[in-house]
Amino acid sequence: MYTKKRALALLMAFVCVFSMTSLMSFAEPLEQGTYDSLGVGADDYVIFYTNDVHGGVSDKAFYTGTDKSLGYAGLAALKAKAAKTSKGVLLVDNGDSIQGSVPNTMSKGQSSIDLMKKTGYDILVPGNHEFDFGVKKFIDKANSSGLNYICANFTDKDNNLIFHKDNKGYDIREINIGAETKKVAFIGIDTPESISKGTPKNFQDENGNYIYSFNAKPNQALYGIVQNNIDAVKNEGADFVIVMAHLGDNGGTDGWYSQDVIANTSGIDVLLDGHAHSVIPNKIVKDKAGKDVLLTSTGTKLENIGVLKLSLVDGKIMPTSNLVNKITDAEKATEEYKRVNDAVNQELKNYEYLEEKIGDTEYPLVINDPANNKRLVRNANTNMADFITDAYMWYSENDPSSKGFKKADAAIMNGGSIRANINKGEINYLSVLSVLPWNTKICEIEVTGQTILDALEMGAKNYPNESGGFLHGSGITYEINTSVKSNVVTDSEKLFVKVDGDYYKGGYRVQNVRIGGKPIDLKKKYNLMITEYYYKDLGDGMTMFKDAKAIVDGAQNVIDIDIFNAYLKNGLNGKVSSEYKNPYGQGRIVFTDKAYDYSQDTNKVETATVPSKKENKPGAAKTGDTQDLAVLIMIMVIAGLGTTITARRKSK
Repeated sequence: MYTKKRALALLMAFVCVFSMTSLMSFAEPLEQGTYDSLGVGADDYVIFYTNDVHGGVSDKAFYTGTDKSLGYAGLAALKAKAAKTSKGVLLVDNGDSIQGSVPNTMSKGQSSIDLMKKTGYDILVPGNHEFDFGVKKFIDKANSSGLNYICANFTDKDNNLIFHKDNKGYDIREINIGAETKKVAFIGIDTPESISKGTPKNFQDENGNYIYSFNAKPNQALYGIVQNNIDAVKNEGADFVIVMAHLGDNGGTDGWYSQDVIANTSGIDVLLDGHAHSVIPNKIVKDKAGKDVLLTSTGTKLENIGVLKLSLVDGKIMPTSNLVNKITDAEKATEEYKRVNDAVNQELKNYEYLEEKIGDTEYPLVINDPANNKRLVRNANTNMADFITDAYMWYSENDPSSKGFKKADAAIMNGGSIRANINKGEINYLSVLSVLPWNTKICEIEVTGQTILDALEMGAKNYPNESGGFLHGSGITYEINTSVKSNVVTDSEKLFVKVDGDYYKGGYRVQNVRIGGKPIDLKKKYNLMITEYYYKDLGDGMTMFKDAKAIVDGAQNVIDIDIFNAYLKNGLNGKVSSEYKNPYGQGRIVFTDKAYDYSQDTNKVETATVPSKKENKPGAAKTGDTQDLAVLIMIMVIAGLGTTITARRKSK
């Protein structure tokens, strides 16, 4: 029942939002389309930008994960075109380019490095996934490639910059705009999440000491680095400042977002962003001094190419950004397109042998919501995650490799490691590699219920925001109480320390955890199937497993794709069964705002209630939410009528 007090609170909230909105200024998005539609003039300077390519180097989805990619060939064609029709052109990348596709997995990122060089990148910033194949290995590859990487906050243990231009974390270019020459500075920044969301051990020596840092302890340190570099380039005469960032605008760590950096610094003109895979043609964010800063990001997989147009207005540089999502037939007919496209196709030919059929499916196995193509696997149930964790459980009991696995009590898998859908129809080795491009070894360990609980809580701490550490499971079900604040404590690198709360007193967001249908026993030892990435590498900051007793420790070289394939071929006789029909999974994770009553577990054991598809689908409204929404809509209608009446009065 609605109270006057509750309605008044909603009204006040609406008034506040309306008041704030009326004071904000927003950039008017331009229509996406071709390069020609952007209106680049002969006196303009053009900067093409990409981010989170993740191996999406062409539209051959079979190899690169999407059929919407404009490809490095399309990018090369646009760069050549702009060089002829504008004052000048640069091409920059904002990280996460060398990982995320089959060629990258097989070549440890070298294929994309070679193709970026052929495409003609001028300045690059590393992302967190640049380090997936080893920090030292990437540093060596980057340095030997001749590509110009910069990063102002990535240092060794002695605080020396790893990637730099003349010992500086920035690069200043003289460019011609109109009849004038201007200095444009590019400052590189990589997310401090590179350690916790990557492989923390890669950044440590053999004794567990960190030998690399992204210098963000606390947040103010990151802001200080950016501000110091802004001041430095200004002192060197920079007329315009562009921050090339791999930070993201959502789904990460508070304080480390691109908008946080803008709001806590002064002097940035444009921030080119990556990491969150957000599609932002253009957005205005206020800096510390109240100045407008242009924020933009292309999404992922080269499905869009960013175009930053710099024009000269009254002697000052005026930026305009938008996204290209189509390469014309005329552009595809150019020599530059053909040159790079031939190089891409030659690279992909190396992996044709992976097209061997493994099985079939009548039901698409998804990581994205079929209704809107938004990613599900990092904050919701999916049938793909159910399938993979079930494969782990099946393998533990059947152990076709005879490597010493024992029947597991549960299996867990992080959503961030699952990277692609499998469409209805034939499944082959290559499509599985697209889903699991890591060649990750699978372990089995003995852990307490408390350890499993802590891992689930760590994975749920950012919900409803996305998290690569969001955990799916087989043999295990749990609830996330959205009304409970996360009490996870992490260290300065965002690695797990503890949960500051009591599970049975509502101190965990995760509740009603059941293993094998029975309430979890926090002191009991369970056999758990888990990736080596979590067990040994502290992936996603999951430190709670590091001292666990190994049943199979990874040295046996059983990898995730082999388990997937064995389950499909031998466990399911080559056909995905109907239990995986629902794209939203089997309801192993339940979302609620009600506290669980643990007293009911004393004398009886019940399996967790599996919600319907409607209840389980992200964004499904609760009863109270529906009431709130109805009242809010009514308030907005009333407010709108009031505005209309006022306008009419003013017009008379």
